Formats: sequence, structure tokens, C-alpha cells
Amino acid sequence: MRITKWFPKALLTIIGGALLANPGAMAAELGENDALRTYTEFADGSNRGMYDPETGDKGYPDEDYDATTAMVINWHAMPEADAAREGALRYRRVHPEESDWSVASGESFEFWHRDELIHRAILTGLEPGSVYEYQVAEDGAVFRFRTMPSSLDERPVRIVFTADHQSPGWNDAAHANAQRAAEQKPDMFVVAGDFVNCEGEITSSSAGRWATYLDYLYNPEDGYFLYDKEIDGQLFENIIIPHLGILGNHETGQRHHIRWPACVATGMSEPGYPQFVAGNWMQLLFHWPYSSEGFYSEFNPDHPNMDPDHVREGFGKGGYGALHFSDYLLLIGLDSSQNFEGPPDVGLKDWQGNPITDEWPWFETPQGDIRQDEWLKNLLEPGDGPAAGDVYTHIIPIWHRGLFGTVRLNMSLKNRNIFEHWLPVLARNNVRFIKEGHDHLYTRTVPMHITDEQPENTYIETVYYEPNTWSLTDNLSQDYLDQYYAIDVLKDEDSEENVGWAYKGHYITHDPNGFVVQGHGGWAAGRRSIGGRGGGNAGLWFVDEEKGGDSFGGSDSFHTTTVILTEEDLTVKAYHPERDRPIHQARWDMNAEQWFALDPDAPEDEAWMAYESYRP
Repeated sequence: MRITKWFPKALLTIIGGALLANPGAMAAELGENDALRTYTEFADGSNRGMYDPETGDKGYPDEDYDATTAMVINWHAMPEADAAREGALRYRRVHPEESDWSVASGESFEFWHRDELIHRAILTGLEPGSVYEYQVAEDGAVFRFRTMPSSLDERPVRIVFTADHQSPGWNDAAHANAQRAAEQKPDMFVVAGDFVNCEGEITSSSAGRWATYLDYLYNPEDGYFLYDKEIDGQLFENIIIPHLGILGNHETGQRHHIRWPACVATGMSEPGYPQFVAGNWMQLLFHWPYSSEGFYSEFNPDHPNMDPDHVREGFGKGGYGALHFSDYLLLIGLDSSQNFEGPPDVGLKDWQGNPITDEWPWFETPQGDIRQDEWLKNLLEPGDGPAAGDVYTHIIPIWHRGLFGTVRLNMSLKNRNIFEHWLPVLARNNVRFIKEGHDHLYTRTVPMHITDEQPENTYIETVYYEPNTWSLTDNLSQDYLDQYYAIDVLKDEDSEENVGWAYKGHYITHDPNGFVVQGHGGWAAGRRSIGGRGGGNAGLWFVDEEKGGDSFGGSDSFHTTTVILTEEDLTVKAYHPERDRPIHQARWDMNAEQWFALDPDAPEDEAWMAYESYRP
């Protein structure tokens, strides 16, 4: 059951279905029950989807605030004896100046299969570069958050990335990585998917896994992500690290690969054709991006192959969106697991050679109310304004299922549309760093660039691949194999060296001034090795040590990634929980327009060297 609390209009402004705090509201009584766990996110009113003002479809209208002036406060608490006191909090600014208390009243939801409620309030009209405090219970604990600076001239911004926790419990590596992330006191913590393997299913087991995950990070007593910090000579306690979560394949469905029925057989109960499962838990627990853009994408509850047992009314929205931080950072969360990119594939067959439409007759008809690739193009290159690359100092995309990993097939049917529909527009807008997960190992690519002209002195060689876990049937024609199971590799005419890839008129090549992609070994995964699932066929080019790339699995790959942003550079540091120094450091120099790197075993004061000269 969804519980929504109603409050006097004087207290609230309603935008796109969310309840926003009115800073001028009179004080109201808070509840008696303090937070069991509380965590923050960023809110953003800018460029929230392609909006149709006549119908109200496909996105919320833009509002005059961005992620430097708005925050989401989430807290879980036991139900109040007086239900009218549910979901209220009070907050005020405490640094650099102190303000009066304001009251926010948000939405309340049932935490499925648990006794507590989930409360969420969106605070707008905040001052950038400030410290705020809030309470959710009368005489309760005081929690604090920092708003992002209005400019990188004020201070650097630090982001910690991780992915693929993939465990209902926590092992030593998970705890160590959480502690290492917390010690850095970052401005945000970003997870590139696969949290607790809930598969989107609304079960008591899933509820327990999510509660455990959030308790370790945000338990008010000893959660890793509540910290103390001295700012301008004043000590502030219980500052909360904001959390951002990207959809992974383990958040969205039974058998995990629901977007690609070509991997399963028709007419069989196992594995059969799995159903879609909406990202219910993500939208229940987190505002961004699941309730921030205002469209459903493929997770529309009316989808013809949606699992009715694991969809809750009002839930199941798409998992992609953007956060705008003044003019210095555009953070883009993308769903690389389940959404259509471009028009649906026509004539696709399963591995036995049977047409997909035999079992999924709707497959060749678009089901989402907006295409993600069109949304991304509109975000970065709007028809009525400047391109994002001309506005933002840094643009960082994050997605889960990797194109550049070395465990799985790199350019397979499952992910090659990233190459076709995402990478060109990202490269055109000066993206320098991309974060992905899924492969469970550490990967950093060589710097790359995309062009629509085939490089001189190159030829194309077609390489075929076979899936690692099942064999192709003889019922698939050569033309079909050419279309879906072939990879075009760029070769140098003189040396016959692999120098890049080609796909549908796009060519990707090594470029010291291009973008770099970093994969992830996870918190508790780290159990795979290069090529372990049929990968690395042509993909090892992406991690060529001679060009500054690297990849490794096993326990060595446990790590978190830290990105530090300034007006002059973007620095990437990968930390292993058992090592004091980063296992890798790279820096994009804005002035030199080039990547540089540090040898992890070299003296601390050794100078940065050109990235292509770096050796791991």
C-alpha cells in the first residue's frame, strides 16, 4: 500500500508529483520517532526530460533550481501514534550564516515487508556551499548535509564511485571499501548498479537486503557515511554523504538479461522468456533518477511482458536522468541494461533460430514513452540552446553494463548500441571520463576518440564471436551471424596491428587526448578474471598496456574510485582497501588537454608523465 500524507497548502508546493518544502512555512510539530536510518540525495529541476506542455507527458517541466540548491532528505522511522505527524522535518542553515528553522513535509511510503515507513522531502531554495542541519523528531538527533559549491573556485569536488556489491550480507572487503570511501568525506557516493541482488522482486528477502545495505551506510549510531568535519574553525557532526544509485541488471528482473531474448530459448520453461520487473526498490528508496525526470521508459506497468507479481501501483519508472551542478558538472545516470536505444531490432531470433516475435509478438514495437538515446541527445545538444560541452567544465556519464570490460563479450548484441547511440554524442561534448560496472574486475581503458571517418592506412577485419554459455544453432544464417555476431576491427595496413573498432560508420581509435572509461571490481565481487565469460576477444585492445590501459580481476580488483574535480583538472584515483596508496592515478589536464598518470610504485613526489608513456 502506498501512503501519502496531505498537509495544508500553505506548507507545500507541489511539483511533478513531489512535495517541496516552503521555506516560509510556520513551524509544525515533528513526530516522536527518530530516524532508524537517514540519507540524502540531490534534487534537480533543470532539463527534466523532453516535456510536452500540452499533455504533460514525457517529463516534468523545468524549474528554477539545480543540484547546488536542492536536496532530498530520506529517513526511515516507525509509524507515529498520531498519523498527522508523519513525514515532517525541520531544517535550517548553520554555515556560513545561520537562518531560522523552516518546515518541510514530504511523502510517506510503506517499506514493503517491514514495519517502518519511508519518508522523503525535497528541499529547494537552499544556498550553495553551505551546511544545513535537520531533525525528524522532537528532541531527536540533529543531522547535517553540505550543499555543493556554486563554483569549483570555492573548493574542489570529490566523488567516490563503486559498483557490484552483489551481496545480501557484507564480507570484509565490503566493509573495508565502505570505510575507505567514508574516510575521504566525499561530496557524493555513486553506485553504478547491482546493489544487493534483489532482482526488483518485492519480497521480504529483498526488503531485508536493502535494510542491511542502508543500515551499514546510514545508521545514525555507527553508519559509515555519517562523519564529523571542521569547516572554517567550526566542528559539524553527523554530516551525511549523499547517495546516488544507478540501475544495474540485478535491480531489474528475473534472470537479469531481460532486454535480450536472443540469449534464451523459446518454448521452454527454463530458462524460457523472462518477464520484465520494474526497478521498484530503487524508486521506493531513492528519488534520483527514478522520480526526477517524469517518464516511465520501458518500466511502464502496462508493458505487455511486465511481471504483475512484482509491480506496485505508481512505481516502476525509468532509471536514467541528469544532475546539473551550476556550470561545472553535469552528472548523467544511464540505464545500459534494459532500455531500447534506437528503434527496436527487427527480425531478431533466439539462439535456436526461432523468431523472437513467436513468444514476444510486441518486441518490434516500441513500448517506452521516450527513447533514452533521444533524451540523451536532447540533453547534450538541445535544439534551442548551446551544447552541453560548451557549458559544463566536466560531464561525467555513469552506466552499469559495460562496453569496455574484458570479462564478457564487448561488442555483442547486448551493448553495441552504446557505441552507436551514446559514445558519439558524448565524445562530441568533450566527455573525458566514463564510469561503468558489471564485469567485477578493475579496468581502465586507453584514451579513445570516436570519428565518423575511417582513419587513414587502416582496413577492417570481421571477427566472429560465440557466446560463452551456449552454442549457436545451425538454423542461424550467415547473413544473420554477420549482423549480430560479428565485430569489425580496425587494422593497420602496415603492421596489421589492431588499432580500433568500427560499427555503423563510427570508428573508435586510441587518442591521448580522448576519453577514458573505468570499470569496477566491486565491493564484494572480485571473483572473475579476464576472458572468463567469453570476453577479451577484441576488447583487450581497450586495455593495451602500451597505451596506458590495464585490467585485472580476483581479490586484487576490490576497489573504490575517487574522482576529484577542479577548474584545472579531473583526477582519478583507484583505491584498494588494503593499500594506503592508490593502485592507479590519472589526471586530465584542462590546459594541456592531455591525460597524465602516476606510477603507483614510484616515489610520492615523482612528476606526472604523459599517459601513453605510463606503464602499470
